[in-house]
Amino acid sequence: MADVPVIELGDTVFQKEVRSTDTWAEAERSVQFHTRTYASEHRKALERDHWGRSALMCDGEVIEIFDAGIDAYDAGMELFGQGNFATQGIGTVSVGYRVVQPID
Repeated sequence: MADVPVIELGDTVFQKEVRSTDTWAEAERSVQFHTRTYASEHRKALERDHWGRSALMCDGEVIEIFDAGIDAYDAGMELFGQGNFATQGIGTVSVGYRVVQPID
């Protein structure tokens, strides 16, 4: 059995999970799901305690809080792969969303 890579994020150790979003629509639904989940379940507490920072989310859960959105994005790419996570600015107003599609 091959070694499965692990990634340490603060005090938490994650087993690297490689998933692939099959379609553009699937990735778009994931972004919409995380936006709704953030607003309904996490927004109040995070805005009270982490205003101006960025949350890394996967499967509706807040994984970690970062000082900069790019750091949340980089960690999400490393941990979950493109299309399998979302980042959310805490205390920012969302004027839309976009799904990044790789260029082959």
